[in-house]
Amino acid sequence: MFQITDVPRILPEILLLVLALLVLGSDIFERWANTDAARLERVRASAQLTAIGLGMIFLIALVQSGYVYKLPETAPTNFFTNILHNLQSGGPGQRPIIGVFATDDLTMISRLTFIGAAFLTSLLCLDYHPTSNPAEFYALIIFSTMGMCLMAGATELVLIFLGVEMTSIPLYILAGYFHGEARASEAGMKYFLFGAMSSGILLYGMSLAYGFAASAMGGNGVANDLTQLSKIAELSRQGGPLLTLSMVLIIAGAGYKVAVVPFHGWSPDVYQGAPTPVTAFISTASKAAGFILLFRLLTVAYPSLAGSAILNANLGGWTSLLAFLALLTLIVGNLAALPQTNAKRLLAYSSIAQAGFILLGLVAWAAPQAFDRSQGTAALLYYLVVYTLTNIGGFGALAAISMAVGGDDISDLNGLARRNLPLAVLFAFCILSLAGVPPLAGFFAKFYIFMVAWQTGAWWIVIIALFTTIVSLYYYLGMLKAMFITAPASEEPLVAPVGIMSALSISVLGLVILGIFPNLILGIISRVQAVAGI
Repeated sequence: MFQITDVPRILPEILLLVLALLVLGSDIFERWANTDAARLERVRASAQLTAIGLGMIFLIALVQSGYVYKLPETAPTNFFTNILHNLQSGGPGQRPIIGVFATDDLTMISRLTFIGAAFLTSLLCLDYHPTSNPAEFYALIIFSTMGMCLMAGATELVLIFLGVEMTSIPLYILAGYFHGEARASEAGMKYFLFGAMSSGILLYGMSLAYGFAASAMGGNGVANDLTQLSKIAELSRQGGPLLTLSMVLIIAGAGYKVAVVPFHGWSPDVYQGAPTPVTAFISTASKAAGFILLFRLLTVAYPSLAGSAILNANLGGWTSLLAFLALLTLIVGNLAALPQTNAKRLLAYSSIAQAGFILLGLVAWAAPQAFDRSQGTAALLYYLVVYTLTNIGGFGALAAISMAVGGDDISDLNGLARRNLPLAVLFAFCILSLAGVPPLAGFFAKFYIFMVAWQTGAWWIVIIALFTTIVSLYYYLGMLKAMFITAPASEEPLVAPVGIMSALSISVLGLVILGIFPNLILGIISRVQAVAGI
């Protein structure tokens, strides 16, 4: 039963809803002139309100989590400590709200990741070219972020699907938002069609899981109970083909969302055609939400079907299936990136390859002789945080370049260091982090993934992942060569907007700090131990 004391526990989601309505209302009730300057100011007003609001919500969520500062029990009572106590009373460590929404550490870390990604995306959009209805554009980003938070915390099938749709539908619109551009319209339509198909597959898998639970109970269960992941896990010990089929369909549906091979076909076209800041958001926050959803579904609802991905054991279960998908994703993603001449499309295939590394965290979690399952969880979440910072920075740099030169081909990067050295250096940091070069966080993220996968027995896929990492150096270094060695087509300085440079600077600073001091967040991530009995 929902109680008034549960309100602080869903405060970030409530604040996101209020912010979205505020952004829409401030634009509707403001009178704007019909000039280019007024239209630009209208865009900036919506973008600034979105950025300020998301920044404040991020700080509130950070304080609520208690990760930076936890109010001691012996603190003196006054107005400020009462507010802080009430706020942190909604922090992690309590039972799911009415059995459907968990506010555990996994949800808290996910919230901070999604809201932080949305904040950086709003900075990228500060100087993006004007649209006819800018408030709608930014409100859609906020609504999608709210859906991601619901996805991360949902422990019941109906709420999971509502969260998936609340995340996806705004992104379909954002991908094709600039309908005057042919590629944007194509990107939006492809994203919608593939997304609708993946949602249907996911929903079918969920319906089979519910059907299995209902049949296992003999019709005696309460409908709400049978949609809860913990109840499905309790009944899954009986096994059966229906449960296995539901698991396979759920992996396929989520596979489309996170763009792993062979469910990746939409990704390059959508990433290339969508507005670059939107591409940054789709490739980071949306993908991270999909992986966290997949993690919670498999580890909570299907732990009995985990199986093994170790060659000297009996292969089987979702672990071996994910290992096979990771293998395909690593090989196809890196090889397909080699011949690309468009930088956005190249980063799209790079993102596909990165998804293969993330899958290794799930494989490591379920290994039978795992030294510590929480290590696989920590490696997975650390990689998602680092990947989010890296890709937002990479696509942010491409947004600045495309705004200045009108294109995003690799040839448009030629001589960037001579035209804007700070932008080139920041972009280079992001590329080197994607390549896994120390001391950046991308290196430690890959090393951690390799370490836990090797120690849990999946050494064969680690060896293949190492070879694909070497292959990826070719196209990453090709981008650096274009920026620092190839002569530019023009010596005219390339001016980068302040908002984009701010987002890039924050991302790169995070990559450097988390690479040198990974324990800053590993201590927090290691708290995610309540999922599936970790």
